[in-house]
Amino acid sequence: MSTDSFLQPRILRPILFLSLWVGFCIILGATLGIFSDSSLPILIVLAITGFLVFMAMDLALYAMLICFPFSFRYILPSQTEVQTPTEPLLGMLVFAFILKHILDVAIKIERSDQKRDFFPFGIPVLFYAFVTLISTFNAPDLYVSAKGAIRAITYMMLAFLVYEVVQDRRELRRLFVATIPSAVIAVVWTSIVLVYQIDQWRWTSAYYGAPFTNYTAYGSFTTVFLFIILSRLLFDPTPYDRVLWTGLLSIFAGGLILCFSRGVWISVIMAFGFLFMQLGRGEQHKKILFGAVIGVLILVIFSLPGLSNLIFDRISTIFNLQFASNRSRLLRWGQAFLMFLQSPIIGNGYGAFAMIYEQSVALVGAYTAKFQLGAHSEYLQVLAELGIVGFAVWLWVIIAFFRYGLRALQQIGVGFYRSMIVGLMAAEFSMFVLFTVFSMPSGDELAVPFWLIYGLLPAVVKMAKQEPAME
Repeated sequence: MSTDSFLQPRILRPILFLSLWVGFCIILGATLGIFSDSSLPILIVLAITGFLVFMAMDLALYAMLICFPFSFRYILPSQTEVQTPTEPLLGMLVFAFILKHILDVAIKIERSDQKRDFFPFGIPVLFYAFVTLISTFNAPDLYVSAKGAIRAITYMMLAFLVYEVVQDRRELRRLFVATIPSAVIAVVWTSIVLVYQIDQWRWTSAYYGAPFTNYTAYGSFTTVFLFIILSRLLFDPTPYDRVLWTGLLSIFAGGLILCFSRGVWISVIMAFGFLFMQLGRGEQHKKILFGAVIGVLILVIFSLPGLSNLIFDRISTIFNLQFASNRSRLLRWGQAFLMFLQSPIIGNGYGAFAMIYEQSVALVGAYTAKFQLGAHSEYLQVLAELGIVGFAVWLWVIIAFFRYGLRALQQIGVGFYRSMIVGLMAAEFSMFVLFTVFSMPSGDELAVPFWLIYGLLPAVVKMAKQEPAME
């Protein structure tokens, strides 16, 4: 390698970033040893991390995604709301992203190599962020609602950030290298814990000692990777290591078998149907193989010792109105609709559902208090908190995504990019189905994969249109 090639920015910048990171670790270690009883180490961590984010936004994004599966458990004391290290990194990334664009406009950068086209879903997402913020003026507690709205908007901005960073196939490869290994570790770790505590499988206590806190977070996370990997195996005929991808599919499929969430089960079944519909007329053999694999998977699940009874028992509770979880959902759905009727235009304010619901002694009884204070339906919660205006914009966000993806599938031929587009759409579709019976938290359990995919789909479509020869 020549000196000139070594000094190229794409080679020099990661080396500089790594050198600064090593120096940061040395300084942090010395500071921890000298000032172990003060808050100085945390301040140094935040300061240096912020500096590194500004220097290398893309590498900081990948670092955040590597850490993401392990952010469900609070690293900081339980009194704090911050989920570390995901949220501090995301907040810094969004701040750096916004500041960068403000500076670009201020100094009127017009060089063609720095121009970026506008995010295709930018208008609906910005409108949704605006409605989320405006609704806080109706909330019972303006400060709490505004704080939650800003937190939620920060996650929304992840879509813009991903579209900005992932500009070519090299960056897409980096994204997968950053996400898949840590996801595999998290799913295998959780699977081992669940197998060890299989007698508590249906309870949240089964997840003690695992990276995830409950089966919905674990199932939705696993489902995202399952559909992206499965889609590539089904729709990408180009040469690649199918043994590796089949192994990854086995890991995430095995992990999903251990998920006990009824909502996740329904969302997976619906997303499988979406994948099946994408198989063309000339791919009957794939349809048969696909159906056979699903059939074998179902047989395996129901043949595991002691598992079939638990599954049948769990399925039987879906329509059982005496089941505590179902009664809680019905009460919350009814309360969400009543809240909508009270303030139908811009709603009661972001986060207001929990505030109002918690104050109703008649609703929050002994058997419902242990369940988290969400509406258990993202659609009804949006309707109650953001009103008909927010709900209309939320539908706009959904429709824009699938309209864009389906149009892209009509233009892009068989190959790697088509398989990624179908996989991303299937993963997002599974979350939209799950949202009928589950609320998307402002934290990172579903918000990170949801908004990441929302930004990644148009980025992949853009790459496919720029590299037609690779299809």
